Amino acid sequence: MKEVFKKAVQDKVLKKIMFFYHENPSCVDNSENIASWINEGKKDVLSRLEYLVSKQILNKDKTSATAAYSYTQDKKIIEKIALFIKGDSYD
Repeated sequence: MKEVFKKAVQDKVLKKIMFFYHENPSCVDNSENIASWINEGKKDVLSRLEYLVSKQILNKDKTSATAAYSYTQDKKIIEKIALFIKGDSYD
């Protein structure tokens, strides 16, 4: 998780996505709508969503037409992200 947090400190789009999902944990949406919600470009958002899926912070559900992203249900990951967002230690 440290790697993700270090990257998020330097990557405003990644950080905005993490904050968005932490504040809206029941959100299930596609990359285009997430980009709209956080006011960032779709291409930038898509690459960050995929990165967060690879780190198990987001889940990806794919249909034939689109992919929907949702927040992890792993309580340990959520707790670490909460600490990161509050600015506390997140080791």
